[in-house]
Amino acid sequence: MMRVINWLEEHKRACWLLTLGYMSLIFLLSSMPRLPQPLPFTTYSQIIEHVGEYAVLGFLLSMSLRSKREGVKKKTLLFAVLIASLYGVSDEFHQFFVPGRVASVFDVFADVVGSILGVFFRRRLG
Repeated sequence: MMRVINWLEEHKRACWLLTLGYMSLIFLLSSMPRLPQPLPFTTYSQIIEHVGEYAVLGFLLSMSLRSKREGVKKKTLLFAVLIASLYGVSDEFHQFFVPGRVASVFDVFADVVGSILGVFFRRRLG
């Protein structure tokens, strides 16, 4: 896994393409009135899905924004969380207009938690 991460960090364009592609996938899935549920549908399964979805986004954004300069690392990680969180807000706003979907502040909270976890996991990897 570290080999893939290192390769992506060395190839910024590929990393950004992967990140933007993942963001497009989130938007596409949010546009669907009903999604197939991999877990039995409960409130907790929806929270788990949001946390996991945005943990991946936070992870990808932290890789895409990463800088070699030491002074930028903490700001970069905070910026990755901020971008992922704002994307979560915009995603819920978008869902408000999709028939069969609802916008939820709890989903936004799960998105923020997920993005923090993804950035934290990326930081722990080095």
